[in-house]
Amino acid sequence: MINTVQGQIKDDALGVTYIHEHLYVYPDALPEHEDYTLDNLDKNVSEAISFKNAGGSTLVDLTPINYGRSPMLLRKIAQAANVNIICVTGFHKEQFQPKWLAAMSDQALYQFLVNEIDNGIGADHILPGAMKLGTSLNEITQAESRLIDVEGQVQRDTHIPIITHCDGGTMGLEQLQGLKKAGADLTHVCLSHVDLAEDVDYIERICDTGASVSFDHIGRHLEDHDALRVSMIAQLIADGFADHICLAGDMGRKKYLIAYGGQPGLRYILTDLKTAILDKISESDYQKMITSNPARILVR
Repeated sequence: MINTVQGQIKDDALGVTYIHEHLYVYPDALPEHEDYTLDNLDKNVSEAISFKNAGGSTLVDLTPINYGRSPMLLRKIAQAANVNIICVTGFHKEQFQPKWLAAMSDQALYQFLVNEIDNGIGADHILPGAMKLGTSLNEITQAESRLIDVEGQVQRDTHIPIITHCDGGTMGLEQLQGLKKAGADLTHVCLSHVDLAEDVDYIERICDTGASVSFDHIGRHLEDHDALRVSMIAQLIADGFADHICLAGDMGRKKYLIAYGGQPGLRYILTDLKTAILDKISESDYQKMITSNPARILVR
């Protein structure tokens, strides 16, 4: 079973799944984060409907604690658009961590996360379907290292999947080393943004650990339909890593969403990108990346 904001569903009900998206975000009122602020419910519903109409079923919203997470509003979007939405517990990289986090003991932090996983978030007790952690560009700070250790223990004990933020695609192997040391099951860990490193060998070393990766900076090079990422994916599949790749857009900015006047929108992976990628890989491998691979990672 998998937790969504509307309740539990079976893994075979997930359907086409993007493992890293953002459907509602209100990080703060800073001008530099205005483009990241997705707080118009009508537009958010419209974008989710466009995903649904293109054949999509499930969106994992990776908006974490202290970055404008709102499971209750995600539930409203899910109901209005008739899609599955999965919310998360956990935290971002240090830049976006709440100040109160540093004052908590490791045990208190562990219990805080387990409580959200077991009893739900907020007054509505909405159960998260995954847990997020993040690290900084080219480094793992002391605060981030602590979270890797605690969240690894939480995953060991609750079996909740972990989806991480690798800033600029960096520090993926180091994240996995810390999680494994803490007892986490790496087969239920997915590293986001590693496609930004544009290094197939690096990604293959990540997959060799048993973990999976999210190609989620799709839709940034529309002039050639993401030819470089399509080529990287084709190489990974040819090398035997088809079972470790997920597709998403991480389209948590107005400039990426059609409903906000941007492009390419959530439907892109199921429309234009699909046309381009099927010139390089099989339909069955494409379907793995958007159906069976996310389901395998997300099931507990």
